[in-house]
Amino acid sequence: MSTDLRVRREGSTMVVAFDRPEVLNAFRQRTYGELVAALDEAARDDKVGAVVLTGTGRAFSAGTDLKEAGAQLAAGTDADLVERTAALQDLTRRFTGHPKVIIAAVNGIAVGVGVELAIASDLRLAGHAASFAFKEVHRGLFPSNGVLYSLPRLVGHGRAVDLLLSGETIDAAEAYRAGLVSRLVPDGELLDTALELAERIAVAAPTPIRLIKEAMHRVWELDLEEVLDLETEGLLACLRSQDVLEGVRSFVERRPAVYRGA
Repeated sequence: MSTDLRVRREGSTMVVAFDRPEVLNAFRQRTYGELVAALDEAARDDKVGAVVLTGTGRAFSAGTDLKEAGAQLAAGTDADLVERTAALQDLTRRFTGHPKVIIAAVNGIAVGVGVELAIASDLRLAGHAASFAFKEVHRGLFPSNGVLYSLPRLVGHGRAVDLLLSGETIDAAEAYRAGLVSRLVPDGELLDTALELAERIAVAAPTPIRLIKEAMHRVWELDLEEVLDLETEGLLACLRSQDVLEGVRSFVERRPAVYRGA
């Protein structure tokens, strides 16, 4: 049976490729379900250290499949719309609460849910062919998936308002300058760079990786003293683990560490 995603393993990394290139990897309801299933599988599998998201063809994702959404909008009730919106918003909760690091390797067009899922990821890399846009105001829609929360924290309030109200498309270089992505990579090297980064994270100690991910979603809401307390809690959790001993031993013995997440 055909699927909307291509999921494969590369070492300790699960690669999830959006795979509807004929419609620029637009998301339909089925796509959301498959992505949730892939994320759940990665969460359960102790051999997966990170997840890399990318797209097939010339798009990361052009957003929601408007043909399907239009038909559902015409036939749906308010309750149907609320249910569909809740499922969409739940993806962001799954991304931020996921125990593994999620890396978006944005290879092309990222619009709508495409750019929203990139923002919800922990790390964002872009190839030179990537572009980003928030086109909701030109479709009669409203931003979702936590964009109003995350985008200003990445690019600043003023730039976020500009992007959301104008619907302007920015290229990869501008996205890098604005802080929307953390690395700008030649197109032919994008996936390899993302995989190298994912493997670098996967071989690190799982406890601090998990705690750092959790903490970075909280620090914007805390004052300095609260952040210092958060750091103390994280450090104590790591010092009480067996992995810190393995980290010390591996350094002294000049060998790669073998962490167990305990």
